[in-house]
Amino acid sequence: MATKVSGCLVQILLFLLGAVLGTGLTAVAGVVMFVPDRTTVISVDPTATAPGVYVKKVERLVGGTYYEIWLGPSPDRGHVVTVPNGWEHDPDRETTSDGMRLRFDNGGEIFVPKASYS
Repeated sequence: MATKVSGCLVQILLFLLGAVLGTGLTAVAGVVMFVPDRTTVISVDPTATAPGVYVKKVERLVGGTYYEIWLGPSPDRGHVVTVPNGWEHDPDRETTSDGMRLRFDNGGEIFVPKASYS
């Protein structure tokens, strides 16, 4: 069943409708592909001498999966340390007067100064 659309105004309106729908679908696809999904996998509540430690698994459709360690007062606020690929996601934590030292099984170490998370 073929329909014939005549008229310049109708064709312009159909073109504009297609442009708006195409732009909207592209925006939705971009959000789905590039906005990461964060899941807290390890949670250590803050104490008087140490910040809270929250390990989050970050999954993205484009870019893969990696881990972040958040140091701060709550799971939603704090200093973010991205764990390098191939390193474990649950390091040993050592709190010092200067900051927090994260030690990994492969010998890697990340030091976060106290001023970053307090």
